[in-house]
Amino acid sequence: MSHDLHLPKRSFAHLAALLVVSALIGVAGHTAPTWANAIDDNNDCYDQFRGGDNRLAIYYCSRAIQSGELDQPDLVAALINRGVAYKNTGNLVMAVVDYTSALEIAPKDAVLWANRANAHREMEQLNPALSDINKALELNPERATSYYVRGVILEARGELEAAQNDFLKAHELQPQNTAFKQKAGK
Repeated sequence: MSHDLHLPKRSFAHLAALLVVSALIGVAGHTAPTWANAIDDNNDCYDQFRGGDNRLAIYYCSRAIQSGELDQPDLVAALINRGVAYKNTGNLVMAVVDYTSALEIAPKDAVLWANRANAHREMEQLNPALSDINKALELNPERATSYYVRGVILEARGELEAAQNDFLKAHELQPQNTAFKQKAGK
C-alpha cells in the first residue's frame, strides 16, 4: 500500500529566488536567514524519502523540524514525511508520535488520520486504529484506501461482515486496484 507524501509548501522557484537574495545579502556582509536552511532540509527530506533512503529522510526532516523555522504547512509536511519514513524503517511508535504532532496542527487532514490508523493497526492497537480510520472517513468519505484500511482493521477484530462491506466499498470507488478487488472477492 502506498503512503501519501506531502511536498513542502515552498516551490523550487521560490527557493532559487531566496538563494539569490541570500547571496546578495551575504555579499553585503550579512548572513542568510536561518529558515532558508530549514526549507533546504525539508526539501532534502522529501527528496531522500522519494529516493528511498528513509534514514536520510528522517535526518533531514528532523533538522527541519527542530529548527523551529518552518511555517505550519511545511512543518506538517515534514512531520508526515518523517512519520512515513519511520514507519518504513519499522519504528511505528515514532511514526505515531509524528502523525499525532501533525494532527495537532492539521486536524482536518483525512490522509493523516488514515496514516496514523494504519500505524496503530500494524502495532495491533485496533481500537485506536478504528477510531482514527473512522475520523479519516468522516473527513473524506470518498477515499477508497481508507475503506480498505478500515476493512483490514475490522477483519482483524473478527467483524468479517463489516470488513467485507468496506472491501466492497473500496473496490467500488477504485475498481482498478487489484488489492481492493482481491479483498472484495471480485
